[in-house]
Amino acid sequence: MSAPTTGRYAFLATPRWLGLIAVMVAVSVACVLLGRWQWSRFEERSADSRQVDAVYDADPVPLAQALPSPTVRDGDEWTPVELTGRYVEGATVVLRNRPVDGDAAAHLVSPFVASDRGGDSLVVVVDRGWLPAARAQELAGDLPAPPSGEVRLTGRLRLAEEPTDRDRPTGQVYTLAAEDVLDSAAEVTDVSEVIGLPVLDGYVLAAAEAPAPSEPLGGYTRPSFNYGLNLSYTIQWGLFAVAALGAVVVLARREAADRSGRGPVRTLSRAEFEEDLEVYQQLRATPALPGGPGVRQGPWAQVPGGAAPGPGADGGAAGLPGRGRVIEAAGPEAERD
Repeated sequence: MSAPTTGRYAFLATPRWLGLIAVMVAVSVACVLLGRWQWSRFEERSADSRQVDAVYDADPVPLAQALPSPTVRDGDEWTPVELTGRYVEGATVVLRNRPVDGDAAAHLVSPFVASDRGGDSLVVVVDRGWLPAARAQELAGDLPAPPSGEVRLTGRLRLAEEPTDRDRPTGQVYTLAAEDVLDSAAEVTDVSEVIGLPVLDGYVLAAAEAPAPSEPLGGYTRPSFNYGLNLSYTIQWGLFAVAALGAVVVLARREAADRSGRGPVRTLSRAEFEEDLEVYQQLRATPALPGGPGVRQGPWAQVPGGAAPGPGADGGAAGLPGRGRVIEAAGPEAERD
């Protein structure tokens, strides 16, 4: 059997304190994990911001020059490109649940067959623009069509989104994944002409079409990234983690001081002292006050009218050690009856 723990902080081994320490360590670890997640978001958004600043305002280049292979990579995103080809007729689908500048919007997405890659055609998913969600609902299946015939398209490259298995209404998609868009387009028109053609792993966010469409759509503004907020949250979670552990140290030192008798002493204000003194005098004037060590009971009950004896009487300050200490604790300005 091990010897009991001794020392000023022996109470830390009690179940109550062990539980408190475990809880605060868990809180601190959770704060660290949340801080790391916010830091990863900060790094991701700041990298996106740098990429936009690097390429967004560049002159458009032919798609074949921008992408040697039909895959959009991180360093290619937001690069302005030019494509020549044609839209697949009647294959426009709606991207759901994607607000634009805080407004509910329906994005019109169409497959585009680019023919300017040295004779090789490439199927490119194009987000042509958007309509207010209420307007798109009114139009239902009669959505604005893209320009017919050969089209010169200017847009910006975007990374492909992850496909989803969610059930969707006919002619609508939840993500800008090429397979989802082509599957949805096949529900509203014949897309056999693009079967077997290579498909761009990514999509193009349209900026301009020539010839212009009969009904213009809403365009997309330059993206902005508020990554400073993520950095602020990272710092806050770090401070919370340190505070959780610091609270254990502060509480432990306070309890150790209390147990050793060196804890903080409460100082009475003058008003508090006078209130305590009044209560004490009322107790002295009560005949039924029980006796106790160091208290003289008899003379108090014999004072006419229940008045308290003066300093020279039995039961005065000299006969009440406790009362004398209270008066001294209040300071020299307190009255001594």
